[in-house]
Amino acid sequence: MDINNIAAQAAAKIDAARDKKVNAVRTVAASGVELSEAAELLVAAEQKYAKDYAAALRSDWTESDLRGFGLDAPAKKAGGRPRNSKTRRPASGQPASSSGENGPVE
Repeated sequence: MDINNIAAQAAAKIDAARDKKVNAVRTVAASGVELSEAAELLVAAEQKYAKDYAAALRSDWTESDLRGFGLDAPAKKAGGRPRNSKTRRPASGQPASSSGENGPVE
């Protein structure tokens, strides 16, 4: 029995197992990066589709017309400036807030 030979074989086996594990992590990390990039591209494409769909509606096409062409309404509406809830008018006859900082309106 050659102790140095046995130790070298053991070290080679450990190195091979470590390399296999490191390569598995490297592969899954690369897939994760691809997935993140694809998700970002999808979000951008969905936003562009929503804008273009809205532009088609503003060009006097109806949703029914577009559906007839095989174009479905976007899952999300085109982004825009969000409405400010503080500047929206309350419904007629109702106070701006039914329970504000000063308590309920009587």
